Amino acid sequence: MSGKVKVSIVKVKDFDNPYDAVKEAVKLAGGFEETVRSKPYVTVKPNLVRIPKFIRSGQPVPKGCITSIQVLEAVVKLVREYAPKIGIIESDTLLGTAEEAYEKYGVLALAGKYGLELVNATKDELVDCEVPNPHFYVAVKGLEWLPSPEREIYSSEYTLRLPRKYLESVRISVPSMKTQVDPYSAITFSVKNMFGVLPEVKKYLKFHEKIQWGDKKYDTGINVGRALLDLCQVAPPDYAIIDGLYGLHGPGSPGTGYSVKIGVIIASRDAWAADTVAGKVVDFDMNRLHYFKKAGLMGLGVTDMDRIDVVGESIESVKVPFKVDVSLESQHLLNEACAR
Repeated sequence: MSGKVKVSIVKVKDFDNPYDAVKEAVKLAGGFEETVRSKPYVTVKPNLVRIPKFIRSGQPVPKGCITSIQVLEAVVKLVREYAPKIGIIESDTLLGTAEEAYEKYGVLALAGKYGLELVNATKDELVDCEVPNPHFYVAVKGLEWLPSPEREIYSSEYTLRLPRKYLESVRISVPSMKTQVDPYSAITFSVKNMFGVLPEVKKYLKFHEKIQWGDKKYDTGINVGRALLDLCQVAPPDYAIIDGLYGLHGPGSPGTGYSVKIGVIIASRDAWAADTVAGKVVDFDMNRLHYFKKAGLMGLGVTDMDRIDVVGESIESVKVPFKVDVSLESQHLLNEACAR
């Protein structure tokens, strides 16, 4: 179907070795020839959540909370057929470093097995980026009217800086499928996963906005979406391969929640389109989210199902509804944030 973006859905038969499913999903989505082969270096961004009870203890991570090492390895094996150099990228947070996550979740061992580079987005060489239509970061050239030292302080805090390796690479997002406690983000798929390439350590303090409802304050995460709009104007993911072996949803996700078997790989050269379809798989309309709807209006990607060609399995044949923001407070905040 010409003129439409392809998004593939492939059922996984072997959860321990999903390589065949990943390969088929990428093939149906258009292959790697025009993307991965366009540059000599590829960065792969898995979802490696930093929660102390998982990072610094023997407590098992719920299935669906992070990108499974099985899917990550399958992606690496496939990319190696097209690109000579591969880096896994993640940043530091207040709750843990990229290195801690690499070791805890088996990525360090994977890197040794395949000769991968482990990139820390916080410590890599950073490049100041000009955002054409900023929503959170600033257009640096537009700050010339500010006097010093305010100009330098504001520019330092609100300039989009990205790792050089990331900017100069083919970028592949390999997320898990899970809900979020902050109602503005609501769900993590391939676009939200790229939030982890932002080098700021204090992400929670910088990007999460508290609003009052009743006698309590709740986190909306509204600036996460704004930052993603800026990031995707400058250096969006070139490919999305969504790990749908399991999903995690319900109250407290991703720290807690309910793991559910889905058993699919979703892939596309358009990350927004992949996420639109992934949302349908878990029975959630991604266009309820302001930043997602705005991305479609800005032309950052395809967010309209009428412009998407779903190939492979049908959405209905793999649908597993998620419980999103089950508390009254979270539902209120989600509705309010989505109405902005």
